[in-house]
Amino acid sequence: MSRRASGIAVSNEALRSYAERLLAGPVALDGLALSFAESSASSVEVFVEGETFYPPMLADIEAATSSVHINQFGFRPGVVGDAFAEALIRKVQDGVPVRLVVDRQGSDPEGSSREHYARLEDAGVQVCVVRATKARAAAGSLGSGGPVRWNLAGLGHIDHRKVVIVDGRVGWVGGAGIEDHFQDGRFHDLFLRGSGPVVAQLQLVFLASFRWLGGAVPREELDGLFPPAEAGEDAIPAVALHNAPGTYRPITDQIARMLEGARETLDVVNPYVTDRGMIRRIERAARRGVRVRLFVPANANNWACAAAQQFHHAKLLEAGVSILEYPTMLHAKAFVRDGEDVLAGTCNLEAWSLKRFFEIDLLVRSKALAESFEERFSTPAEARSTPGRRLTGLKPRARATVFAALSRLL
Repeated sequence: MSRRASGIAVSNEALRSYAERLLAGPVALDGLALSFAESSASSVEVFVEGETFYPPMLADIEAATSSVHINQFGFRPGVVGDAFAEALIRKVQDGVPVRLVVDRQGSDPEGSSREHYARLEDAGVQVCVVRATKARAAAGSLGSGGPVRWNLAGLGHIDHRKVVIVDGRVGWVGGAGIEDHFQDGRFHDLFLRGSGPVVAQLQLVFLASFRWLGGAVPREELDGLFPPAEAGEDAIPAVALHNAPGTYRPITDQIARMLEGARETLDVVNPYVTDRGMIRRIERAARRGVRVRLFVPANANNWACAAAQQFHHAKLLEAGVSILEYPTMLHAKAFVRDGEDVLAGTCNLEAWSLKRFFEIDLLVRSKALAESFEERFSTPAEARSTPGRRLTGLKPRARATVFAALSRLL
């Protein structure tokens, strides 16, 4: 992979100090390219399916005493969205600051979800919106009536992140929105729940984004947002990786390193596998003797990406990759290398995620977490999946060829 430009390096000791700088003045888009050193977690756990991860996530929110920060691509009304809205409103009523960063395309706060967000804002929840499809957009929180400014630098840069941070002590990172189809089994996804020092890195990413969008955070809250955190004797190496628009893309680089560095085993879990460079790395891993499992949906909700992906099945199968097609919409994004390195979050293996969108992942080095991932996700998913096949038939192969050629745009 070509050498990337460096992000803004923030040491673990300087996280709170850098947060003070964020609160002191305007934050530009290039200020979101944050580079973190390896930190640690006191605990990391994987939760699979909405019926498993939503209840403890809500319990963490209910237990919040100083802050609740959520960055979410898809937060819409429904059974799940209403439950979260009620929990957030109760927190505000308890005097706990609640802040949201949502994406206009994913959450539609000014359209079909307008009443949902009006209810949140009326209760005192602060909402900022990423408007990647608008050339001019208002600054500040959703209902603040802030000044309209040019948004040319933000055009096309969808905010695809899904993060929940509670009291600066607990952080959730995964692939699911706050939406019913992740609860009822239509979409199959997962979250990592982490605690300890690494949560401060997630907190800083949120604050940078919130301030970039014009949101206000009182300086006196910083002690609560960045509480002292010790991982203890059993510290788990971990680091937050954040792709922001620009040339610094640490998630993209880390995925490439994991694919290139796998020695024995490699699990790739992703709904949209179209990037030719990443596909070549997966193929080469299998050809050098790595046991590779590629988990994908049997019927992806994005038919163009599905066709482009299927174009590559023949060479992947020939290389020895085990392609496992999950029966419902597998939406999780995760990589497990050599039974120890686990990377999970929001980044897909297609051009928009790898190069243009806001994405966030958590990288954890833990044999215990890798074993738990195998038990809770990979083994059950493999049991339910069917083997991927080579495309047959002139029309399907022709369509796949066309979309594979367009994959740089998918």
